[in-house]
Amino acid sequence: MPELKMGLCILISLLLAGCGGVGDAPDRRIVRGTVTLNGTPLEGGVIRFLPQPTGPIAAGKIRDGKYEVINKGGVPLGKHKVEIKGTPILPDDTTGMSLGEIDAATKPAIKVPEKYYKDSQLEATVEAGNAPYSVDFELKD
Repeated sequence: MPELKMGLCILISLLLAGCGGVGDAPDRRIVRGTVTLNGTPLEGGVIRFLPQPTGPIAAGKIRDGKYEVINKGGVPLGKHKVEIKGTPILPDDTTGMSLGEIDAATKPAIKVPEKYYKDSQLEATVEAGNAPYSVDFELKD
């Protein structure tokens, strides 16, 4: 009987202590906005929010100059370094297309200057709130 009590105490202690799960996750917020390059919407790309000094990175796709980061609840709250890179644009629907047809229909990536993804100086601070947070980026060559 003492072994059963000891086992129950250990089990309850583990349940109360947790395992680094959901309770330890940072507060997040959906972030959306626009990205332009020399005044033109960036057709395709990726935007990454890197928490400063550390934390989980959040990223989203840029399509027709718009992005939205919603994965895992969005971007962690606080200050971030932001990286933006152009990527090739795949067709919306590739059903039934061969690899050659997909390749021919893919638009090449727009060249985004390295200063926006290598050693990026772009920053954003995501504040607490319920509605999506809006952050726009106007890039220039």
